[in-house]
Amino acid sequence: MLTPPNPSLPETATAKEHPMTSAAPDFSFLARWSRGLAALAAAVVIATMGLVAFQTDRAEAAPPSTSDWYTIVSRHSGLAFDIQGASTATGAILTQYTNYEGTNQQFRFLDSGNGYYRIQVRNSGLVLDVWNWSTADGATIAQYTDYNAANQQWTVNQNSAGYYTFVNRNSGKALDVYNWSTTAGDPIRQWTSTGATNQQYSLIPVGASCGADSVLADIQAD
Repeated sequence: MLTPPNPSLPETATAKEHPMTSAAPDFSFLARWSRGLAALAAAVVIATMGLVAFQTDRAEAAPPSTSDWYTIVSRHSGLAFDIQGASTATGAILTQYTNYEGTNQQFRFLDSGNGYYRIQVRNSGLVLDVWNWSTADGATIAQYTDYNAANQQWTVNQNSAGYYTFVNRNSGKALDVYNWSTTAGDPIRQWTSTGATNQQYSLIPVGASCGADSVLADIQAD
């Protein structure tokens, strides 16, 4: 008597290899997936850093306070803007001097509109003025009655290192530590804008430590 074939063992079963034993498994897709994930993560980090930088730049673009007082310190010499002799008279010149936070070393920004500011001296109430409307290199900077005139108006610009330059509206020239001096009592004058360190200044809020961060986020950025 013939035995019927076992229905659970098809005739073709013995002629085929099991699919799980025919070759080593291919997991290369996992490596490709990992590389793609790493690239995506890097892109997210870069985009986030760019967004933070953009937001910081926008914060720095805010206009200056017109109520706070600051000392203005030269990057080159480490000395502060100072009205000579603590004078309250018109014509008293602007010099650099050791920072002792006298009121003749304290200044605030008065908005003249269109991105220009006058720089007012706390001690006298007068403003910084390019003497006799000069447009020459080396012209004297003195304090004078506030007429909101073009020779009393300045742009306030911050560079990437956090220092500030002040450029006169009338002459187009920058406040400059004359002759690169590091001597207390020497003058601040106007000079062709070069971006050099003797034309760069820190703004330090009155009462703050001179060692504190003087990079203000409330002054107009480049």
